[in-house]
Amino acid sequence: MPKTDGTTEPTQLLELLAEEFSDAAASAVKEAGEPAYRVDQLKGWLYERTPLSFQEMEGLPRSLRTQLEEKFILHPLEYDLDLLSEDGTRKFLWKQERDDSRIESVLIPDGDRVTYCISTQAGCPVKCTFCATGYGGFAGNLSAAEIIDQVVQIRNRTAQAPTNLVFMGMGEPLLNFDGLCRALSIMTDPRQLGIGARRITVSTVGIPDRIRELSRSFPQVKLALSLHATNRQLRDKLVPLNIKYPLEDVLEAVREHYRQTGRRVTFEYVILPGINDSSEDARDLANKIRDIHSTINLIGFNPFEGAPYRKPVLKSMLAFRDELRRLLPGEVTLRRSRGEDIQGACGQLSLKNQGSK
Repeated sequence: MPKTDGTTEPTQLLELLAEEFSDAAASAVKEAGEPAYRVDQLKGWLYERTPLSFQEMEGLPRSLRTQLEEKFILHPLEYDLDLLSEDGTRKFLWKQERDDSRIESVLIPDGDRVTYCISTQAGCPVKCTFCATGYGGFAGNLSAAEIIDQVVQIRNRTAQAPTNLVFMGMGEPLLNFDGLCRALSIMTDPRQLGIGARRITVSTVGIPDRIRELSRSFPQVKLALSLHATNRQLRDKLVPLNIKYPLEDVLEAVREHYRQTGRRVTFEYVILPGINDSSEDARDLANKIRDIHSTINLIGFNPFEGAPYRKPVLKSMLAFRDELRRLLPGEVTLRRSRGEDIQGACGQLSLKNQGSK
């Protein structure tokens, strides 16, 4: 992109689709007077190892590395800090170069499974009342490069490659649809990151047309719907976007997603004591989604400063789970809380660190 002084902004390499990368890399290599095979070397470094700087790309001539630094941006996110939980969960905080906003990512180990929880926005405009992210405000969408940079930097800094990716971090992924789709294309392209689409989950509070478009564009990517209530008045309060996109319309899009893809849907349900965890709530939930092939993932509310809800006790969560299991044929799971000692829930760490900007 040209600057006002006539020069050109450096290109973010992680933003480029496979053909775009090949063209940009070939041009840079040719301009440097290097043989064409340097393009494949650069590709290997970028997608397979992704070091923290071009100067770490051993095997490339130093002059080429220096030229790459001038023409391209390798990492659009700046590492800020990370915290390691007693249970092995590791939470990362990044800074955006353009405005110093904070972004979170989480690595969750579970046996042979390593899940990365990735953000699509800096903050969140949806402002669900039980989520710390919305309390910190909204700074904007992440670029595809910033989304992917979370993945490659975590991989580099931990040497733990992901077996699964979930878009359940900061932000509503379907409100950054262009950035999300470009990132998914790069992540799943075997010429680039080559992550299996079946190992990727996109979580949303529900935007019907975007759910349908995601189903058409990425039919193998899993869909998770943040449900939390089936009563319209309560869901309007808990998930304000429900006012614009009522749950009935969202669920119809979810049914179409299943018909289009054949992929089972996950419903996420944060348990809020005295708010949405009664036997009547369980019956209403079962009736609402009975015809959808699904898994229900129950999540105990993780308190944060200023939140109007309390942490549920295990006994009540188990009772709610058991009632749903009695009423529904699908799988009902109770997710154990991870990383509580490091502000592991979405938005907590960035909210805590806002004062350090």
